[in-house]
Amino acid sequence: MWFLPTSIIFISFSLIIFIYTFKHKKEKMEKQVFTNEILVALLFLFSGILFPFMYQAHSENIPVSTLNFLWFTTSMLLIAEVVILSGILVKNHYKCKKDPALMKERNYSDFCIRFTSNWEYNFKKDVERKLLHLLPVAVVFFFWTLGTILDNLGILSLWGLDNYSFSIWLIVTIGFGFCVMFGIADLARLNYYHSIPDWARAWYQKSMKPDELDTFISSAPLVLSFVPFIFAPFPLLGAVALITAGADAAASLVGKKYGKRRFREDSVKTIEGYIAGAGMTFLIVVIISGLYIQWMAVSLAIILTMAVVAGLIFFLVDAFFSKTITDNILNPILTGGAMTAILFLSIVVF
Repeated sequence: MWFLPTSIIFISFSLIIFIYTFKHKKEKMEKQVFTNEILVALLFLFSGILFPFMYQAHSENIPVSTLNFLWFTTSMLLIAEVVILSGILVKNHYKCKKDPALMKERNYSDFCIRFTSNWEYNFKKDVERKLLHLLPVAVVFFFWTLGTILDNLGILSLWGLDNYSFSIWLIVTIGFGFCVMFGIADLARLNYYHSIPDWARAWYQKSMKPDELDTFISSAPLVLSFVPFIFAPFPLLGAVALITAGADAAASLVGKKYGKRRFREDSVKTIEGYIAGAGMTFLIVVIISGLYIQWMAVSLAIILTMAVVAGLIFFLVDAFFSKTITDNILNPILTGGAMTAILFLSIVVF
């Protein structure tokens, strides 16, 4: 039952976000972020519900004692994180209550005004932001590689583990810790900005975009959107993660640096950006499927089909469906879902 603390934490986040979003429904609808925030709440909810089934999804023979240990370590680390971060927020809250001048200085409305007035697009800053999105991807591939090495050496079997259970345990633990940190920080920023410590305010000042001022930033949703594909073969999880960060970065940076032709008159996005994103998506699926083919043994025809469909979906999401829902949610869910469906059909049919 050691999975319960983690599940409770994520389901609680979901309920808090639901309550917050519906409480400010009119404002959220006006700013076109209502649907996006409901999806963020659903991602937290589904992550909490699915957590008890993740570590053994590909490792049916994992001993119950080992499974309980994995659940225990994840849950204890997340509990410690919640306690520490909540303590920091409470300390800052009471510090500001005792000092009205400090409370006034940390007014979020004033921060938003300063942020907006000082904002200007900077290509270097955009590159740094996209590199930050690659961190979750690096975590996925680093721990999968580590698990593969330890499994080949026979070390994991001594603990009743295999590559999948060990790698997914570390990926989920770090990924969930990342989501808890940004979940707490965003809820505090939007409701009790004065309670955020100096280093967090400095980070937001440097890394946010104007359209994120009144809603959750894309970091936690991006990671949570990988959750359904923990149950898929690793090449699909790896491809989805890399598409979300790598293909999105290619589309954005190429479009802003070299884009000349707008796709639509009412859009700032360019044809060059769309081609870069869709092309990168195609290459990612082909390369990752080829490199990790032992974990998803399918024909070249199936791989190419998945790559073409994923590239097409990436283009459609970026061009038509990312106005009210962030593409950091839509791209992994839709491209990954389509590739999973193709893989399933290939197994059933062939």
